[in-house]
Amino acid sequence: MNKLLLTLVTLALVFSPISSQKAFGIWNDLTTKYASVGIVDLNTANSTASFVNTGFTFPSNITSSTYNTGNGLITYVATEISSGISHMNTVDTNTWTLFNSSKVMNMNLTNLAYDQTTAAYNLFATITTGDGYLYVVKISASDVDYKIIDKIPNVFPNATATFLANSNLYTVCFENTTASTNCNYYGLDGSVLTKDNFQATNLAYPWVSISSPYLMQYLPKQQTVVCVLTIQNKSYANYYAKYQIFWLGNSQFYNSGWMDDLSIVRNYIGSLFGDFSLPRVYQFGMDINNPTPYMETFSTYNDQWVRTQKANNFVLNAWAFI
Repeated sequence: MNKLLLTLVTLALVFSPISSQKAFGIWNDLTTKYASVGIVDLNTANSTASFVNTGFTFPSNITSSTYNTGNGLITYVATEISSGISHMNTVDTNTWTLFNSSKVMNMNLTNLAYDQTTAAYNLFATITTGDGYLYVVKISASDVDYKIIDKIPNVFPNATATFLANSNLYTVCFENTTASTNCNYYGLDGSVLTKDNFQATNLAYPWVSISSPYLMQYLPKQQTVVCVLTIQNKSYANYYAKYQIFWLGNSQFYNSGWMDDLSIVRNYIGSLFGDFSLPRVYQFGMDINNPTPYMETFSTYNDQWVRTQKANNFVLNAWAFI
């Protein structure tokens, strides 16, 4: 009887539409367009700003933001609306104040990921300057001073990256000019540990991948990595493309068929992030013809979408914390 009760409780936790979790998030206010940092309620899909970066907007969702669990700092790249100049800004979630702001000059800074330490150079990132190289760097969050740890030639400027907290590795995936997708793994000290070529698999004909990976995210509960690829049906020349979520592992982007339900496909994905303790993945999406943001919840326990909710903000990145 006790075993049966335990099983029922476990199933209730997995399939229940209610989560006690919250997340830190970043989004642009729908009215002012100012970058806002605050709390995302994963029960209601609504978010509340605790800090508004007046005069700045968060330009994209290409992982240009990161959260450090060790000290509660959120760092992101934002654009000053009046000047168009990018800044790397850091907000302290313990006090909800601006901890630091530094100009980012003459480079495109993306794929920020804290290594979860408090060292002087504790931010991994990628930089492009227009010279055809992708620079992998470690940055000081206080002044944007950086150290180059790798210089990769012939790379399209659309790399994606994440930090694997379970193995202390920074993973960068990118497409080169030969249309090959590669993933490099870097240790905490910046050393290059592994370089591997990856292929998209488990795609039934006539579906093919037509993009390099993006929105790569580490899932803390599953201790694994997911990313997004855009796929298209080769049988129809004008058939629209859609995105699907892929697992990353064993030199493969493995398609789990998460987006089989076409009614849940969104034209834009704002953020993709994992639950802290439950086997779930959340995404914020929005459609071209309908500016209403939605939060979808996917159960990685039984590979099913379990909930779709309207949200009050289009969250561009988030980190579950309780």
